[in-house]
Amino acid sequence: MKKVELYSNNININEKDIAIILGYFDGVHLGHKEIIQKAINKTDLPLAILTFDKPVSTFINNGKSKEVLTSLDDKFSIIDRYGVDYFYVQHIDEDFLSMSAIEFIDYLKKLNVKEIYVGEDYKFGKNASGDIKLLKKYFDVFVINCVTFKGKKISTQTILNEIKNGHMAYSNSLMGQNYKVSGIVVEGHQNGSRIGIKTANIKLNDDYIIPRYGVYKVITHIEGSSYRSLANVGVHPTIDEENSPLIEVHIPNIDIDFYGKNIQVEFLDFIRPEMRFKSVQELVSQIKKDLTLLDK
Repeated sequence: MKKVELYSNNININEKDIAIILGYFDGVHLGHKEIIQKAINKTDLPLAILTFDKPVSTFINNGKSKEVLTSLDDKFSIIDRYGVDYFYVQHIDEDFLSMSAIEFIDYLKKLNVKEIYVGEDYKFGKNASGDIKLLKKYFDVFVINCVTFKGKKISTQTILNEIKNGHMAYSNSLMGQNYKVSGIVVEGHQNGSRIGIKTANIKLNDDYIIPRYGVYKVITHIEGSSYRSLANVGVHPTIDEENSPLIEVHIPNIDIDFYGKNIQVEFLDFIRPEMRFKSVQELVSQIKKDLTLLDK
């Protein structure tokens, strides 16, 4: 899959007709996957997917989260597995967001779009003034019904809310893959080393949604290896309480200096909420109990 950067004042016109899938695709959840798969099965044209470099809510207050489920790199790697030809990334700014519905249609024409694949609730243009009915006046449009899970429509916002509540197993089911954050291992306060439980502190690569404070069963990927691990999300209420939340992982039986290394953490399940213990000894005792749950 070829990645193509798009800017409002610099849109490369394709020489050949293309089919395109429209949407932000944060999380690339089961609903998104359904649209992608249907487009692949239907079209005979080169297939592109159009996404944005950041959430629209970064610029306008649309009631949606500014945090993300997937970074651009995460999104690319998930979609690349499906055999889409082009990964278009529109860098959004005030000019792009001020496009009227008709101006956005002209924008698609410049890309030589002939077929469009969208979910049934797709809107576009300033103030979401454009709809599927308007798109059909200019293109061959294929509408894919929303996917439901246990009778409820799957949406990115629903998944974000579930993660905020620590419902990792459920949110992972809605996405069709485990929630994952990526970052760099940075030096922390060395509290883990002092109590005999070394941790890797993560500086995140993107504005990922922060799960409910607590301890999680995770898989840690680093330097080509994967480890079943514990992750703590929170503010260290027992030792050196922080002003902002941290994500740190403890990989059992591994004593390697990972500072400066790229790390990915897949959240599997919530174990318990973050707690304030009366002593460091009580904290260590609880962590040892948490570790016994990794293989269950």
